[in-house]
Amino acid sequence: MGGSAKSNGSPGARELDAARLDRSSFVPLYYQLQELLKEQIESGVWAPGDALPSEPDLARSMGVSRVVVRQALAILDDDRQIVRIRGRGTFVAQPKLGHRAGGLSRLLVAPRGPETEIQVLDRRLARVEQSIRDGLGAAEEPILRITTLLSVRGVALGIGYSFFRRSEADWLERAAQVGRRLPPDLVLSDHGFELTRSAVSIETTQCSRFEATHFGIAPGTAAFLVLSREFRRAGRRERRFEVARVVYRGDLLQFHLEVGASTSADGLEATYSISG
Repeated sequence: MGGSAKSNGSPGARELDAARLDRSSFVPLYYQLQELLKEQIESGVWAPGDALPSEPDLARSMGVSRVVVRQALAILDDDRQIVRIRGRGTFVAQPKLGHRAGGLSRLLVAPRGPETEIQVLDRRLARVEQSIRDGLGAAEEPILRITTLLSVRGVALGIGYSFFRRSEADWLERAAQVGRRLPPDLVLSDHGFELTRSAVSIETTQCSRFEATHFGIAPGTAAFLVLSREFRRAGRRERRFEVARVVYRGDLLQFHLEVGASTSADGLEATYSISG
């Protein structure tokens, strides 16, 4: 396992300080070691694709057993920070992708690159519960439901159930052909829409059989459930545009909350990052 890493800055740039392991702490040594390795990776000391030191080298330099090293690497492997290749060694994983969590319309703000695909699984006029109508501010008008599968780099990551007033989304109804991908150049602005803010909540759930089949994982696998309301600009005001329920794979995604001056008045923006 391991191999000689490529140089990156000064000769000591990659050296780990064994003194940073607190042997009197209640925190296990393997967990402290993985934190040190993670810090090196996330700070760019080790770049994506770089080889980590071998297990014997890490054990010797840090003054710990190989069992401790294996446990530390197992955590990084589970977190997809590293990639183990039999017969070659352990390498830093490719960087994560960042996407803003939300409904289908949030994905249509700008053209999608070749890495991102949105496949239409279902499209119909739906009889919906009152909470959906309340979320859209739609009393009696027809509601369009579109079910989509989001994939990045060929990996299925999320299934979204999106609801719109049919009168506002007739263009999307025409574009959403079941079994096909939405055109990568289909964007809201071409149809006169501009999103303003999102109201997002995140819960934990489990994949249904339908979702697990499309994800290629076992039913009941942990997942994130994102409930989203998307708002669009309507003159000087805003109008409810979409209500969405999106199930994201819990084995590949991490969610973060960011606060900044560029976010909405609510002060929170939900994003997810995808392990490469």
